[in-house]
Amino acid sequence: MILKKILAFISVISMAVVINACSTNPVTGKKDFSLISKDQELAMGAQAHKSVLKQFKRLNNPRLQAYVNNIGQLLASKSHRNNIRYTFTVLEDPSVNAFALPGGYVYVTTGLLAYLNSEGELAGVLGHEIGHITARHGVQQQSAGLASAILLEILSKKAGKSTAKSLGQLSTALIRGYGREHELQADKLGAEYLARAGYSPKNMYDVISVLKAQEEFSKYQARREGRQPPSYHGVFSTHPSNDQRLQTVINAAKHIRTAGTRSPNHDGYLRQINGLKYRIDKNRTGHIAIGRVSTPGLTYAQLARRSVVDAQRLRLLNGQFPNGEPVPGRLVKIVE
Repeated sequence: MILKKILAFISVISMAVVINACSTNPVTGKKDFSLISKDQELAMGAQAHKSVLKQFKRLNNPRLQAYVNNIGQLLASKSHRNNIRYTFTVLEDPSVNAFALPGGYVYVTTGLLAYLNSEGELAGVLGHEIGHITARHGVQQQSAGLASAILLEILSKKAGKSTAKSLGQLSTALIRGYGREHELQADKLGAEYLARAGYSPKNMYDVISVLKAQEEFSKYQARREGRQPPSYHGVFSTHPSNDQRLQTVINAAKHIRTAGTRSPNHDGYLRQINGLKYRIDKNRTGHIAIGRVSTPGLTYAQLARRSVVDAQRLRLLNGQFPNGEPVPGRLVKIVE
């Protein structure tokens, strides 16, 4: 009986909060739940950006920073929120990661750049993160968290600490459950921005395939070392191109008139990351070195003799894990 009264109370309070906290989503044009205004979002992002730069080191490479920024600005100009200022930053960090903050701040790590193999893939990463910003995903999550905190404060007085704690856990689970829908929407928006800028939306598949290969490589390493393979709660259990929901959201962008008119620029991208620092393991660091495959039949096993990483790591770096081989005439990465 007490629980029913509490749930009814939550319903009334939640409705009051929602009615008084709606804003128009720039992507959908519909009303979204939000406790944070645009001005507050921009201010929060600017403050958080300072914190990020205190925690992470900005890569000291003006040429590569400018390259990433130029691609990001092109995509942002084609987005649903091209009226805010965007900042794109390469962080010197070995983790394979990219993320966005509310208000137009996008970050990509050198660890991720090492594994990308074209400008189109880089554009896919940036487009996805811009999608999170344009759809205001961070703001929605923040608003949900604030609303949850407000409700818990009220509940702790109305229902007692133990009941409030249980309902708090439920609300936290519901908030976290939004993640997959947001990721799919960011994939869809990223593919759309790619197409508007002239890149093929297929580059979004390629980006997610890079992340999937990282997962498979971790399992391969664990088996090789006699360890239990890591357990993932990842987005895809199969290759991304076989995921029907992902196919639907990406294929929708293929009909945009400018889609595929811009080269993915494999060689140009690799030249940009030539010399990039690369973490081999927790004790060793090397550098990406770029060369052209001039010998027909050259294998990664042969290239590994000139590299400080093995053939499977080279396959992973070149987007050909687990059994690909170098393509004659194309540039290829090794680690020195």
